[in-house]
Amino acid sequence: MRIWGADHEGKAFAEHVCTIDISNKGVSVAGLRAALSPGDTVGVQYRNRQARFRVAWVAPANEGQGNRVGLECLQPEKELWPVATPTEGPDPFVQSALHREEPSSQEGRRAQTRFPVSGEAYVKSTSADDGRRARLGDISLTGCYLQTSDPLEVGRSTLLAIKVAHNQFNATAIVRSCYPGAAMGLEFTFLSNADRRTLQRLIAHLKQFDTVSG
Repeated sequence: MRIWGADHEGKAFAEHVCTIDISNKGVSVAGLRAALSPGDTVGVQYRNRQARFRVAWVAPANEGQGNRVGLECLQPEKELWPVATPTEGPDPFVQSALHREEPSSQEGRRAQTRFPVSGEAYVKSTSADDGRRARLGDISLTGCYLQTSDPLEVGRSTLLAIKVAHNQFNATAIVRSCYPGAAMGLEFTFLSNADRRTLQRLIAHLKQFDTVSG
């Protein structure tokens, strides 16, 4: 299984890890070396299927062997695993997550929380360009993650037109991480006052929803 994203220092990573167990809500893996914290979002690929996951817990393994990590699926409709999982009774992934100790410190967490979200973005070279469509994977006040088979190279500056439900705004952004054939992570470098207010309202709504659902 392949997992990729950005660690809690914002550094891009992509690793192959071993699956320990799976359920209808998530998966636990072993051998992950990237430094992640509960609440981080990552991409997971199994064969030719991909989905977004949220880190539920992290358990240190023996030195040099990476960490064990529990991941909660944010896109269960994708049916990542080619097997049927039980839909009744206690979920083994949830059970294992509940019996882990919560981290006592938030050190290393990103300055801005990223929220998984369904939406679309148009990546444009100029304001008059219609742009190339990409799927929005997650978003924060400082950037976003786009799923696209044709990501731009790191360091490339671009214009974005983002739409999430009734929220629409434009931003100038720079590519900070690139996963060939899969996705790219971007940092916002400029938003107008009106567009920034739209983004702030969207994040406030996502934060409220995340609190309620959690």
